[in-house]
Amino acid sequence: MNKVKLVKFALVGGIGFIADTTIFILLYQLIGIDILQARVLAFVVAATTTWCGNRCFTFSNRPLKNRFAQWIKFVTVACISALPNFLVFKLVANQIGSYFLGVYIALAIGVLVGMMSNYLLSERWVFAE
Repeated sequence: MNKVKLVKFALVGGIGFIADTTIFILLYQLIGIDILQARVLAFVVAATTTWCGNRCFTFSNRPLKNRFAQWIKFVTVACISALPNFLVFKLVANQIGSYFLGVYIALAIGVLVGMMSNYLLSERWVFAE
C-alpha cells in the first residue's frame, strides 16, 4: 500500500466528507428530507467530488482513457463501499440515536469504514495503471 497515495486519498476524502456532511445537513436538518434519503443524495454528491479530486490529485499520474467510464467505475466502487458505510451508519445511529450529534457521529464512523474498501478498490481497479 502506497502511504503517500493513501494520505492523498484521505485528504480528498476529507473534502468529500465536508461535501457529504454539508449536503446531508442541508437536506436533513434544513429541508427535512427523510434521514436515509438525505444520506443517499449526499453520498452521490460526495462520490462525484472525490472522483474529481482523486483523478486530479491522488492518481494524476495514471493514464486516463475515458473519463465517463472511469467515473462509472468510481461510482460503482463508491456504491460497493457504501454498503459497509451505510450499514455502520444505521447500526451506530440505532445504538446512540438520531438526535442532534448522534446522527453526525454515526455519519463519521460510517464514512471511515467505507473509506478503506474505497481506497483498495480505487487503487487496484478504478485508477489501475
